[in-house]
Amino acid sequence: MTTATSGPAAANDAAAACQRLRAHLAYLKLGAAAEALPSILDAARDTGLPVLDALEQLLGIEAAAAEARKLTSRLHWAALPAPWTIGDYDFSAQPGGDEHLIRELATLRFVDDIGNHRYQNVPNDPLRGSVKSPV
Repeated sequence: MTTATSGPAAANDAAAACQRLRAHLAYLKLGAAAEALPSILDAARDTGLPVLDALEQLLGIEAAAAEARKLTSRLHWAALPAPWTIGDYDFSAQPGGDEHLIRELATLRFVDDIGNHRYQNVPNDPLRGSVKSPV
């Protein structure tokens, strides 16, 4: 019959197991999971979280970190221009630029306006069925 250990021996065993788990996660290059392991284990111990739920949280953290790394890599290799926005532009450095006009053009509202006016009042438009027969 086995007995549960308590006291310093149990704490040392738990600490050693935690270190082994962190070493395994680091070896597998699961850095986010290795960093989150102590907090998840503490939360699981304090709230009585089942082991399966704790593992799911740990793997969820690693999956989110992997997705973030992939997105960062894709953005890097896409060679997109610098992520500046119209809000970053210093209009005082270019006094000849009309700030109101530039901000209006940045909304791209003119694209919708052109699309709405393109086919209005077009004589003999075959797409609208308004072809007039010669009389």
